[in-house]
Amino acid sequence: MRFVKLHGSGNDFVVFDNREGEVYQFIKSVNITLKDFVIKVCAPHTGVGADGVILIEHPDDPQNDFKWQFFNSDGSVAGMCGNGSRCAVRFAYENGIAGEYVRFETLVGVIQAQVLEEGKRVKVLLTEPHSYREMQIKVNGTEISGSFINTGVPHFVMLVDDLENFDVFTYGRAIRFHEAFSPGGTNVNFVKTLSDGSISVRTYERGVENETLACGTGATASAIVAYQKGLVKKKPVEVKTRGGETLRIDFDSQLKKVFLEGSVYKVFDGFLHKEALYY
Repeated sequence: MRFVKLHGSGNDFVVFDNREGEVYQFIKSVNITLKDFVIKVCAPHTGVGADGVILIEHPDDPQNDFKWQFFNSDGSVAGMCGNGSRCAVRFAYENGIAGEYVRFETLVGVIQAQVLEEGKRVKVLLTEPHSYREMQIKVNGTEISGSFINTGVPHFVMLVDDLENFDVFTYGRAIRFHEAFSPGGTNVNFVKTLSDGSISVRTYERGVENETLACGTGATASAIVAYQKGLVKKKPVEVKTRGGETLRIDFDSQLKKVFLEGSVYKVFDGFLHKEALYY
């Protein structure tokens, strides 16, 4: 079964054209669940290796170009993924599923996007952020302060001084599963402001259950929080990711329209064999 692997800022995804139900037929033939299929595909040594899987399907509303199903590497479903959405848009554009201006259906609503540089850059209009609030929680015996905001999925944003040496895994995991965010948990972003007016972000992603090289909705959450706190003064906010790329986040004063823009890279076209699912 054919697939394409793409990444945005090092956040990598395996994308399948499932408009004719080929993925469902494939997993039925090997007698596994869709969740197990995702886990096996994302496995770094025995599978393709990725942070998530994206299925491109026919839209429910013909005015839209496609519908996606998005899965984290642990097989869980996510309503939205900023970097994943950019990868899905490039895939759809290159396969004639969508044109330069794209509309696609997600669990959090219809997402709009614009293809730039023949798909090598994509600008996505995200859903309207909500639930912004300041919080104090106790983590590992210490009171910490941070900001919560939902940018399609929930994010906790915490400012740190020494981002390079910060223990992202330990604190990220503790905050991700903190009772304050139960039952679904939250993604966690650690942020440092830089002298050039940009910010640097490291993210612990739920569903991946580890630090990833980038997180689009996390970069967006971090940019909004930094701007709202007056830590950065200009827009678009430039966000430097762990993967080394800079994402551009722009938004209006009411946070009604929020844009995520960045590069999209095609890693390879592949053909998945059934043997990969037997291991």
